Amino acid sequence: MKEITRIHLAKTPFSAEIDAKKSLEKYLNSIQKNMHAEPEAMREIEARMVELLAERGVSKDGVISHDDVLAVQKQMGEPRDFSDDASEAIDDIEDKDIDDKPAKQLMRDPDNAIIGGVCAGVAAYFNINPLWVRLIAIISPFMTFGTAVLVYVVMWLSMPPARTASDKLRMRGEPVTLASLKKAAVDEASAMTDGGGATVVAKIFRYSAGALIFLMTLAVLFGLIVGGAFGVSLVNLLDGLNAQMWAWGLWFSLAIGGIAAVVLGMVLARSVFTWTMNRVSMIAMITATIVISMSMAGAGVFGMQTGSEFSYETQHLTRKMDVRMPDTNSVKSIVIEGAMGSVVRTDSDKLRVEASYLNLPSVKKPTIKARRDGDRLILSVDEECPRTMFFGGCRVFSTLANFKIYAPASINVNVNGPARSYYEEGIPENTHIDAESTKTIFE
Repeated sequence: MKEITRIHLAKTPFSAEIDAKKSLEKYLNSIQKNMHAEPEAMREIEARMVELLAERGVSKDGVISHDDVLAVQKQMGEPRDFSDDASEAIDDIEDKDIDDKPAKQLMRDPDNAIIGGVCAGVAAYFNINPLWVRLIAIISPFMTFGTAVLVYVVMWLSMPPARTASDKLRMRGEPVTLASLKKAAVDEASAMTDGGGATVVAKIFRYSAGALIFLMTLAVLFGLIVGGAFGVSLVNLLDGLNAQMWAWGLWFSLAIGGIAAVVLGMVLARSVFTWTMNRVSMIAMITATIVISMSMAGAGVFGMQTGSEFSYETQHLTRKMDVRMPDTNSVKSIVIEGAMGSVVRTDSDKLRVEASYLNLPSVKKPTIKARRDGDRLILSVDEECPRTMFFGGCRVFSTLANFKIYAPASINVNVNGPARSYYEEGIPENTHIDAESTKTIFE
């Protein structure tokens, strides 16, 4: 039976035998004294000890024996084996271990990461410039039809990050010794000191990008709310038509895609602000991207089917009727107000007007009016359109009534504008009149 006590190595709690604790304290004090190790270097050395103990099966809250301490000392080396001069010690170790480097380990490099550190980690593993790996990562999705993106995501989730100095040394295939850990800690502290200005610039860029993504996400959310209400009103106008079922499918596809886009934007904005990417966030982004892709595909299918069904049904819902005309003697011009129309020139002196309209179940039959105003004949439509939250229902279909006028060449036909001859303008017969325009004129 041996007495044990509690200790901490790199903020990791352990239980240790009394003689093991004394040996470990003596070893750490010797390292600090002989190698002049700074607190940052000592933390990295302790983190490496935690890794070596884990390899021996002693994890957090485990019991460290004296044999464990001896094994750690053997693997890390004795401090007296190195010169008191840090640069000499480092150079000596590098020369001694140049032919005995450990196997490299593929890990993500968060220190040089742009997104997740995958490209930087691959570059460190193969000892090449990260720029070339990133260029390949940018080009490959276009050559592999997006498969490279999935490969990147899988690597991101499966590759561990190189957080400690020993991780970074193994990532580059360098020996993990006391001298190399000290050198890595010194280099990291120097990089943080020299890169202060660059860090400020990077933070400004990061926060600006995060704010932009957040504002874009709010815009998508606003469009989702307004567009969703608009879509419900539009779909309700198709009540009684087979196209309404497909229109609801289109609405739900766009709504689900919009919600997924908002989730994606929020997670991405948070990741940019914090400059971290955990697995939950990554899975949420992947899921949202898949949902958006599937909803867009569904919207395309439902949209085409809605258009096809509506086009087919409108052919059967179109109704025609002759317009009751007042006395048309001495009529010199015809004006169409609030509707579409076409003109057919005839050799007969008789004037005839035919009206056609779309007989939708949700819209009442329009009232066609023809009245005289001097030598003008004015044709107008009184449509009782159902009001919705955003518009009058008839306006969705660019008015539901259409005039076809059979008139001799001596009568001008226009849309609230001065009469001009289509022979002079080269306008062909049977050209449609746009009710929104005041410049399209027929003679």
